[in-house]
Amino acid sequence: MTIDRVNLTDFSRLTWKDVDPATRPAFDPGRVAELVRVLPPAADVPPPGTDWRLTDFWYDRMTEALVEHLGDWVVGWWYTVAMEDHQDRGVIPLWRARRPPVTTPEETLTRIADAVLAWHELLVELATDARGRFAAAAPAAADGTDEPPAWRAVRGDGWTTVYDMPDDRRLPHPSKLSWAKTDRPELVFDPDEVRAVVSELVAAAEPPSAEADWRLRDLWLENISAGLVDRYGRWAVGWRWAVGEGDFGGGPVGSWCCFPHSVSTPEATASTISAALVEWRDWLDDVAERFDRFLPLAADDLAGWERAVAHLVTAVGDRTQYESGWYGCCLTVLDWFLDAAGIESPRREELLEHAVAGRFESWVEPPRAVVESVAENLARRVAVDLA
Repeated sequence: MTIDRVNLTDFSRLTWKDVDPATRPAFDPGRVAELVRVLPPAADVPPPGTDWRLTDFWYDRMTEALVEHLGDWVVGWWYTVAMEDHQDRGVIPLWRARRPPVTTPEETLTRIADAVLAWHELLVELATDARGRFAAAAPAAADGTDEPPAWRAVRGDGWTTVYDMPDDRRLPHPSKLSWAKTDRPELVFDPDEVRAVVSELVAAAEPPSAEADWRLRDLWLENISAGLVDRYGRWAVGWRWAVGEGDFGGGPVGSWCCFPHSVSTPEATASTISAALVEWRDWLDDVAERFDRFLPLAADDLAGWERAVAHLVTAVGDRTQYESGWYGCCLTVLDWFLDAAGIESPRREELLEHAVAGRFESWVEPPRAVVESVAENLARRVAVDLA
């Protein structure tokens, strides 16, 4: 077992043979609480308030240790299932995946032990459907299958899983920045000093290995971003908005891709991050200059609005190379433009949804006629709003 990654069986791939209680007659429910407490990760229960990625990773380490002692079946310890009327899909088996809250070590380990026992009891129920909750919904058995009807019911084609996973990030995605947070004419930004700032941040916390769990890598990158935000302001989070299928994806930054491709030695990594931050700042300054070419615009200047929107769509497309998700950056820049023009936030979202949504695709440069149609549509709607 490593300390920076885990290797767990995918819950969705479990078969009845993997989980059948009849295959583990030696399982003793009375010893589960004791087992949980002697597993190596049990000595490292994270304190309350620990970053969700570290807490989630610790739970996977506990699960890995449980699997080593009890078998693959136990990976489902944090799942429950019920037949529920779900959205527009009718009554289907709905699995819910929920980690217990982390409080004191004693309480946390007790919750894990209780959940393991509850999972075992659920599997016993699925073996017989003693409560009559599932078997009636079972699809027809395949020839030669030994799966009980209740298991076929909850693992059939119609099942889905709802994950209750925290994602409490300290910093926003760059697409969520307001124009006020990015357009900083008073900002004194010296590209020549960036390398020293970034080198200090990288030296303060050695990056995880390229093979480390994604949560550990993601946290390290966010800590770098937090340091840049502390030094330069909230706009700095955009250094990771990479072209194509990078970290955030669909962005304008070509110097950075993602952890596996962009992190190497501390010196080279610092150089890459520095270049990405400078490139992101240059892009923001370029966008501001483009806005200044067109604003202010009169409400009835339809031709002016159309030219501006078409120009910005093309500029974003050229910068993002029309790669994966490029239209997300396009929507952000158009939102910033409407913001700079004085249109309030809720209305901007409606305008862009009606004018742009569904018109652009990943890896596809839209025909000029489509760009002009989007520009005309948005211009007409803006003119009504500002009239």
